[in-house]
Amino acid sequence: MNWAFFGWRIVLALALMRFVGSGIGIYGRGVLLMPMEQDLNVGRDMISLVFAATILPPALLGPIGGKLMDRFGGRRVLVISSIVAGMGFVSLLWVNSFFTLVLVYMGFISLAYNWCIWQAPTAITNNWFLHNKALGLSILSAGVGAGGLTLVPVAAFLVDAFGWRNASAIGGVALAVAGISVGIIVRNRPSEKGLEPDGIPAPASGSPSRESWGFTARQAMHTRLFWLMLVGAVLWLSVELSMQLHFFPLLVSKGATTTTAAWFTSLFAALTLGGVLLVGWLSDRFDGRYVLSFFGLFLAASMGVLLVAGSTPGYLLATVLLAPVDAIWPVLWAIIGREYGPAFYNTIRGTIYGFILYGSLAWQYLPGVVFERTGSYDLWLIAMVVVALTTTAIFYLAARSKVVRSSDVAA
Repeated sequence: MNWAFFGWRIVLALALMRFVGSGIGIYGRGVLLMPMEQDLNVGRDMISLVFAATILPPALLGPIGGKLMDRFGGRRVLVISSIVAGMGFVSLLWVNSFFTLVLVYMGFISLAYNWCIWQAPTAITNNWFLHNKALGLSILSAGVGAGGLTLVPVAAFLVDAFGWRNASAIGGVALAVAGISVGIIVRNRPSEKGLEPDGIPAPASGSPSRESWGFTARQAMHTRLFWLMLVGAVLWLSVELSMQLHFFPLLVSKGATTTTAAWFTSLFAALTLGGVLLVGWLSDRFDGRYVLSFFGLFLAASMGVLLVAGSTPGYLLATVLLAPVDAIWPVLWAIIGREYGPAFYNTIRGTIYGFILYGSLAWQYLPGVVFERTGSYDLWLIAMVVVALTTTAIFYLAARSKVVRSSDVAA
């Protein structure tokens, strides 16, 4: 493995983008959840609904975003969207009702945040790797865990010291600065540096480039693998999204103090950092679909432990078992990139991403509804055990599927 390859610098820069973004818009949301409830005088189910509804714009415009990145490159999209998202978080300073909260999240933050943190970095990273694709995408995703580890306690401090609005505004400025800085460093494709993926020297003039082959979105959708990976990802995300938003209040509902819950949320983020790297490394050496199937059992076990946990040892075991939860994205996109090629990768990825987000729409909202109706998260945790086991079976079926060839797709 050539660690001097310029692509690794690209990955680290983009991981920094996710490092900053995760503390603001992913793990940090759990810290904001209860202050928002109290300040805006609404229930947890309604605040959860806002966060769930932010999936709609990127789901609707996912294919369009993919086409924009195929045409103009992810670098330009990253910089512009980070500035827009940063302005959105700053505008939370003036939110004083549930309606204005919805307006800001849906109008400014949702799409721009998704594109600058998730879509553009994935598009750029995929272009730079072939043999080390899953590891490269996993290092990118590890930035999420690192940011959660470092920035959740910072977010909790800022909320306590200055209030949730000011904390959000500080995060918005940091996000915009990070996007502009990373945009200066990254390049869209290896060809811009006279290279091929993984640092292989560019082929002689007239030879076909490794960037030139690939299936169209329509062809990909005619394969069984496309739909199995889509359904498996949606079910996996039922655990990931609900835990990212509700892990902090869930522990508080189990009897943990807010300080204890904040530190376990940070540990959760830290362990996902190691989990995503481990799963990515394994997926470059074994079939990533089998790897996901295996670790789906860990998610089921974690939900079971949280169901009965009432003290620190139980919280710790559940947190350790949740470590692989963030690994779905890099492994999913690595499989899609390998099977369907780079030529129309972002369009295919945007299409499947839109479907996945539609399927994931309720996963952040429903746990809040269950809590509001029953006073606990137990019914949700039972449902998640069943869903995680189903996910394991679906990824196993995907691994048993025929490898995509030209004969598998419609003309």
